Amino acid sequence: MEYEDVVTSESGEEITESSEPMQLLVQESKEEDELSSVHEDKKKIQEQERKKWQEERERDMEYLWGEDSFEYSLNLIEHRLEERRSLQRIGQQWSSSACIFRLPDAFIDINCKAQQPEIVSIGPFHRGKEHLLEFEEHKWLFLDRLLSRPGVFRMDLKQYLRKMRQMEKRARDCYSEAIPMSTHDFVEMMLLDSCFVVEILRYIDCHSRSDMINDTGDPIYGRRPWLIPVLVRDLFKLENQLPLFILESFFIASKSPEEYRSPRSFGKLAIEVFGLVSPGLVSPILSDTITFHQDLKAKHLLDLLHSSLLPQNQLTNRKRRDRYHRPAQSIQSVTQLRPSGIKFRSRKSESMLDIRYHNGVLEIPSITINDFTAAVLINCVAWEQCLEDEFKHFSQYVSFMNCLISQPRDVAFLCLDGIISRFSNDDQYVANLFNNLSNYKVFNSRDCYLYKQFKEIEAYYCSNWATLRRTYFSSPWSFILLFSAFFLIVFIIIQTAMSVLSYQRQFA
Repeated sequence: MEYEDVVTSESGEEITESSEPMQLLVQESKEEDELSSVHEDKKKIQEQERKKWQEERERDMEYLWGEDSFEYSLNLIEHRLEERRSLQRIGQQWSSSACIFRLPDAFIDINCKAQQPEIVSIGPFHRGKEHLLEFEEHKWLFLDRLLSRPGVFRMDLKQYLRKMRQMEKRARDCYSEAIPMSTHDFVEMMLLDSCFVVEILRYIDCHSRSDMINDTGDPIYGRRPWLIPVLVRDLFKLENQLPLFILESFFIASKSPEEYRSPRSFGKLAIEVFGLVSPGLVSPILSDTITFHQDLKAKHLLDLLHSSLLPQNQLTNRKRRDRYHRPAQSIQSVTQLRPSGIKFRSRKSESMLDIRYHNGVLEIPSITINDFTAAVLINCVAWEQCLEDEFKHFSQYVSFMNCLISQPRDVAFLCLDGIISRFSNDDQYVANLFNNLSNYKVFNSRDCYLYKQFKEIEAYYCSNWATLRRTYFSSPWSFILLFSAFFLIVFIIIQTAMSVLSYQRQFA
């Protein structure tokens, strides 16, 4: 039977809490101990590799100086092969837990603002860069705010530091490359950045719910409120991620009595803040379905955002679909499909990826192309390229839009239909964004969630009716010429009939 603990808040009120959060903390520490051996084995093998390389060189020199027997060569090759197999087994065990990667090289030149952090560095990849140092002082301010919170568990700095040291090895394993930092520097960085992310999300959410006038002493809202969208954009970039289990652990440990009574989780808080900054990208319906997306066990904030933006019908059924192999010639662009009779309409949907086609009408959720949306598209596509054996919905969405958009004129048509809003960008920028993202060859037609749309659009475009429409009704002049030819034929038939009737009356 589950036992209960009674915790008294600073206000003197007794709060009954279940043992589940404490059990979660204990379970996390056990998992960290189990995973620590993987990191230690990797370090040992790296140190031994240098010694083994020197021994191999000595063996090679010995071979060159006279050890030319067949048995010697066979034993030497078998020994080296076994060493590589052992290293590969340890490497696979270590890399399976990696979830935070560098941006692939193919994405580097697409949009610098969408890839690199602009004002704040989170994690080790961009730590210490000169243009990000200004915001480092704010991190200490938000760490102090978190420690000053009237938390239910009443944890102090010593307890947070001890907890972070217990999670160090597991946190290091989440990065795709070895982090050359001492234990003290790494733990301090992770503690500072994690507490900052947790508290800044609470800070933004709190200001959005209150109607009070901004205080001039406020570090962000009182001085530079325009930094909020840029700051939130930095939190969801691929190279600026922290393991989500650390953020959730600190969020639970620092819950106030009011937060403890609320069923809102850290994931729901993060998505709601994201929706405040980009309301056109996140549907209001989405915040009510975050508890469903939590079952996906996101690995960091970008993964959480990526999973939350997927259509629900794609999440509930993750079985492999019927394979549709796209031909060499893909679907045509907007300027080619419109003369064939296909209509384009914008539709309201909780996911920007939910594209539908029915009876010659292609319905696409409206999207505003700005710096924020471009960052989401680029980082979500880049994140999908770092994954294996996963459905790549954003990559397929970008490839589908790239098929529709081959030139700025296609963007202009989609803007007229209410599907794309350019904001301050021109048609060429939008076309280049989708074209450059698709140049990475990310499309996999075998598992495409838009396979039905591809298939039906191609079938309609190749039909006789569509061919007739784009051949004879693609422009007003074509219609006039067709009508003139038809009228001429009818006139000739009438004239011939009149001549025959006149001839019969004359000789009747």
